[in-house]
Amino acid sequence: MNLYRPMAAAADALPPARAIPSAFLSSVKSWWAVSEKQAAISEERLLRRLPFFQSTASHPVIATSNRVPLDASKHYINTVSITPTALPASATPTPTVLLHGYGAGLGFYFRNLPALADWAGRRGGSVYALDWLGMGRSARVPFSIRARREDIPGRVREAETFFVQSLEEWRTKMGLERMTLIGHSLGAYFSVVYALRYPDRVSRLILLSPAGVPRGPNYTQPSRELTNEGAGAPIANRKTSQQIETATQKHVDEIREEQKENKQQESRTRRFFTYLWEEGWSPFQIVRATMFWGPMLIGKVRVVTLTFSAIVNRLTAVFCSSIFWTF
Repeated sequence: MNLYRPMAAAADALPPARAIPSAFLSSVKSWWAVSEKQAAISEERLLRRLPFFQSTASHPVIATSNRVPLDASKHYINTVSITPTALPASATPTPTVLLHGYGAGLGFYFRNLPALADWAGRRGGSVYALDWLGMGRSARVPFSIRARREDIPGRVREAETFFVQSLEEWRTKMGLERMTLIGHSLGAYFSVVYALRYPDRVSRLILLSPAGVPRGPNYTQPSRELTNEGAGAPIANRKTSQQIETATQKHVDEIREEQKENKQQESRTRRFFTYLWEEGWSPFQIVRATMFWGPMLIGKVRVVTLTFSAIVNRLTAVFCSSIFWTF
């Protein structure tokens, strides 16, 4: 069954996505077209590939896109909502909220949405995909750390509060009592922080490659993402023996000492980029700083690093266009 549909050819059809820039001139044209309107068109162009997005046909669910205003002026969260079109026959399951990682947006869950929509249609639940405040098509609001550089816990808490508080405001505005959070990478990290601060608002946590968790807390074996034995490695080639290790204070101190030694051995280049990161520079700013080369850079990186199936190969230009507007 084809879970994706071609772009509508009706009067409200959107302009086709530009081809992935392979030359400087085409990259300049894509860069010149940057605007909030184009960002909205790019996202909708991707979402319209879903047969249930703003559809008037008979579907168990319908998906819509809107901005949810927060308490502060000009603060809003870009949201895609997938809701059932009929009343559930039994108790309604807890709403599910998808939270993307760093340098991403809700469009990165595009290939997961059909399966989640199928679940929502059968169970009568709702699924929401968000852009974190300051990312994607959510409000790009100013943010700065006030804590001193040596106050690492204070700096971390300020950064966590900026994102987690916006999620709590969004939940309140949406009228959700509890949520099942599905977070990827940095989104998984913030999901845990949110659950610790608002435990009564979280039903379940599903963490996908969570940032800050290089290995299980009770095991000495590092995550397979940090080794050459990735998720696609044959089972026979993977290490299966795991030693349970108690998280004693002595072991924690040893890890911290090891981290200090590693930091002292960092190259000048790594220290330079670490300094830029701590001063507030990000990959977003690097892409923006390339100006005319930005669209071509995004296209080259994503096409090389992402593996597309036969279906998604036809959507590559649409997807890369959405990624560029996310940045």
